[in-house]
Amino acid sequence: MSKIYGGNAKKIETKFGKMWKVSQNRSDLENLLKYMNDNDTEWVNLDIKEKKEIVEGKPTHYLEVDDWKPVQVANKPTEKRIIQNDDLPF
Repeated sequence: MSKIYGGNAKKIETKFGKMWKVSQNRSDLENLLKYMNDNDTEWVNLDIKEKKEIVEGKPTHYLEVDDWKPVQVANKPTEKRIIQNDDLPF
């Protein structure tokens, strides 16, 4: 799957501490909505990654869709096991 980007960001200093400023344009949001529609999901996770080349006064980071999904083994749901043992020391 090709990478999907979702905007730019930079960390700024305020009187209350550091804060992220995120910028997204219509194209970024349309790409995120397309990803959500294509994957039938209501959520999207974004990673904030530092740009390789930092330019003074410009965004220092970019947003990339984190498309990681847990691996299912042979379509079997995870099994919960309860161990019952009266000999436990606690």
